[in-house]
Amino acid sequence: MDNRFYFEVNDDSNVKFINQEYIHLTKVRRCKIGDKIVGFNGDGYDYHLEITNITKYKVIARILDRQKNSAYDDVCVTVYLALIKNDALSTAIDNLAELNVKNVKLFKSDYSVVTIDEKKLNKLNQIAIQASKQSERADIMKVELIDKTDIKDDAKNYDNCFFAYENATDKIENFIGNFAVVIGPEGGFSKDEVKYFSSFCKTISLSKTILRAEVACVNAVSALKAVNDVS
Repeated sequence: MDNRFYFEVNDDSNVKFINQEYIHLTKVRRCKIGDKIVGFNGDGYDYHLEITNITKYKVIARILDRQKNSAYDDVCVTVYLALIKNDALSTAIDNLAELNVKNVKLFKSDYSVVTIDEKKLNKLNQIAIQASKQSERADIMKVELIDKTDIKDDAKNYDNCFFAYENATDKIENFIGNFAVVIGPEGGFSKDEVKYFSSFCKTISLSKTILRAEVACVNAVSALKAVNDVS
C-alpha cells in the first residue's frame, strides 16, 4: 500500500514523520498539504491522517480517525533463529514479518558462521518495518539478540515451544495457544544443541528434505499456524 507510512512521534491529535519516512513522503510520493494518508506506529492500529504542514525535516499530519488493523493477530508467534548469512537472514526477516510473527530472537549456535553487530540489527528491524508497510499490518515484528542458554527460560513465556530438527520423526499436530519455534543455521545443530532444545521443546519434522534456514522459517510458521486451533 503506497500511502502507508510509519511514524514514531505523536500526541493526541497529530503525528510527525521524520528521517526515511519524511524522505519517502516528500521526495518519492511528493505529498502535499491536504493529502490523506494512512500511518501506523506499531500499536496495532491504523491512523487515518491529513497532512497539515511540511517543513525541511518533518511532515506533520492531523489524526482523523484510528481503527484496529484488520490483520492484527492475537496469537503471539516467536521464532528463535540461529544466525545465518546476511542475505538469507534479511530474506527470513522480511518473510516472517509478512507472516505476522511478533518476535525474532537471533542466537549464535555452534555452527553459526556469522556474527551480528548493532548496525546490522538496526537494519533488520528496518526491514521488519518496511515489511509491515507492504503487508499492511499495523504492529511491528521485533528483532533482537538472545543468548542460546537463555532460550530455555524465555520459552516459558509461550504456551508451546517447537524444535524443528532434520532428523525428527514426529509431525506437527493440532495445538492451542501462543507458540515459539527454534530454527537452526545452514550447518544444522550440534549434538549438544539437539539435546538442549529437545529438553524443553517438542521436536518436529518439517520436511523429508533438508531446508535452507530462510525456507524452514516460513515453512515452520505457516505449518504451525495451520494447525493452531486459535489462529
